[in-house]
Amino acid sequence: MFAKLSIAYLACALFLAGRVSCTPTSFPEVIPGPGLPSLESLGLTSADLYSGTSVASLDARDELSSEFTRVCNDNGCGRVPRADAQACVNFLRNLGTTACVVGQTSTVMCTAGRAVVTGTNLSGQSSVSSFCQDVATGAQNVVTFCADSNGLVAGADAAFGNGNLIVSIEGC
Repeated sequence: MFAKLSIAYLACALFLAGRVSCTPTSFPEVIPGPGLPSLESLGLTSADLYSGTSVASLDARDELSSEFTRVCNDNGCGRVPRADAQACVNFLRNLGTTACVVGQTSTVMCTAGRAVVTGTNLSGQSSVSSFCQDVATGAQNVVTFCADSNGLVAGADAAFGNGNLIVSIEGC
């Protein structure tokens, strides 16, 4: 017992002295969806997006996005680690007022680790779009409100301000 405590204290001391880092040195690659800017063009790295501060969702709903009821399931594709999903949310948030456009078929907006973030068009029109930061708000609601006790996430919610653009997070 004493030996285990001594090792724990030594590890803690080394960490505090800056000789041991508890920060991962590599992160899964964050891959933007087709037509979206590269991480390099934004001056970002996957490490930036994984290390970025996650913003607690305010459950941002409005009259248009509230027409869609958030769903917290995985449609058979599996739940994904919260950190992977959050990295994609952080990517989308960094795109600001860039248009996230979805045609008549689901569009991949981001992949990170096991997480795949897609957009679906419910409008019946040839395409629908929202600012990527508003898509990030819908995705953040999924990360915040659809996580299980194991830190896994899956679900779908509307982009803020656009009940016709549904953002989904799952494993495929």
